[in-house]
Amino acid sequence: MGLVDYDFTTIMQTKHSNKQLFSVEHVKCLMTKLLLKVVQHLHDHHVMHRDLKTSNILLSNKGVLKVADFGMVREYEFHPQQYTPAVVTRWYREPEILLLVKEYSSPVDIWSIDCIFAELIKLRPLFPDNLLITLRPLFLGNSKCDQIFRIFEGLGTPTDTTWPGYSELPVGKITFKNHPTGRLRETMNNRLSDDGLSLLQDFLLYDQAARVTADAALNHPYFEEEPVAMEPAMFLPSLWAEYVEQNSNSDTGEDTQ
Repeated sequence: MGLVDYDFTTIMQTKHSNKQLFSVEHVKCLMTKLLLKVVQHLHDHHVMHRDLKTSNILLSNKGVLKVADFGMVREYEFHPQQYTPAVVTRWYREPEILLLVKEYSSPVDIWSIDCIFAELIKLRPLFPDNLLITLRPLFLGNSKCDQIFRIFEGLGTPTDTTWPGYSELPVGKITFKNHPTGRLRETMNNRLSDDGLSLLQDFLLYDQAARVTADAALNHPYFEEEPVAMEPAMFLPSLWAEYVEQNSNSDTGEDTQ
């Protein structure tokens, strides 16, 4: 693969320490010009990664993105087949895998992409200092059970309407607390436009068959509305320019807020 300058966890930690948010142009660049295109390429060749997360996304100073850690990669057929549910880092893990569903396919990567998307949008500069984890994934569970509870709390408890066949799953006989739908905008702190929220919801459908594909996501109206994505070659230089400007303003006592 060759050496790559940064992984995205490091970039996000730097943004956090500098008390800066990613701009919409940065988020759209990562999603449309880089990450979604890589996953589109994998899925076009019937390959699912099964462990997409920020630490596995590498970015060079020239704006070249590479996805790392192919230890969980598998070829797949058009229809879901049985695979191990012991895949994907917990915070990026799909509800079907958390509930030990063994038949799955490429939509497992799509869920992980959305968790990364939401993490970029939600990055907050002022977390409590006593937290060991300074970056907050979309659903931050401390165990598999807690993870699924947090997903249900954020998206609403699934039903056979939102997840066809849900009641037939082994866990479908378990009664979970009934959480309403429609809290996603609140979860995202109103930092997404209506089209952005629509894309987020398309990524996070419980129904694997209905979950948006990488192809469809790349053509979503959210990525056409202003401001549009910057060019990948400008991604890291523009972050560095923001950092220099912020520190220059701090030195002169100017307020950047």
